[in-house]
Amino acid sequence: MLLAENSDTVRNMTVEQIKEEVSNLPETQQDLLVAYVVHLRHMRDASARQELSRRMDDRDPAHWISVDQLKEHWKE
Repeated sequence: MLLAENSDTVRNMTVEQIKEEVSNLPETQQDLLVAYVVHLRHMRDASARQELSRRMDDRDPAHWISVDQLKEHWKE
């Protein structure tokens, strides 16, 4: 019952209200939420899911990037 009540509350919130609530979560919970949202995106986008799988299966170090390069890419 509590889950249904919380679900209705979230549905009635604006995106700005959700952002505000998320900004107040501890970093570890924010990280889990981000991972879940990315997971949802990949579940609805078959091509993104396939691309991610292909890249994760790539064993050629010449195709890998460093964490710093990844962070730079995310800034874009």
